[in-house]
Amino acid sequence: MTARPARRKRIIRVRSVEHQLAEANLARANGELANLVELARRLETLRSDLAMAKGAVAGRALNTIGELAMRLDLAQENLAAPLCNASARRDQMGALAQRAMAKEESAVRLYEKSRKSAEAEQERRNDANRPHRPRVGMRLRLIEGGAA
Repeated sequence: MTARPARRKRIIRVRSVEHQLAEANLARANGELANLVELARRLETLRSDLAMAKGAVAGRALNTIGELAMRLDLAQENLAAPLCNASARRDQMGALAQRAMAKEESAVRLYEKSRKSAEAEQERRNDANRPHRPRVGMRLRLIEGGAA
């Protein structure tokens, strides 16, 4: 393998590792977003399940239910910013993963082109190094008694 294809092969390895890291970061960002969405869904479920009992209710219980509802609402409001940030981070990691994949594919194409070029060059050199063999059918024969 000549220097150029070897260099291209090293570049492919680097681009492949970069792509794998980008995909891992994307998966991590997707996981974080999924966790936050699940947490928001659970808060919503808790808030909707917090229903007032029918009939006579003690003042203390009513106060506790109201305070719990207020805390759940506050937690849900405070979760909006991290959800937005996680979504933006996921989009950013997705773009980075796509860019890394494009770079890896480009490196593979360059390697293939370089390898084919090196093979053609090697074939040309091999052809140039072959000893000259005269063609048997084209040799002129002198006929006896012919031109002197």
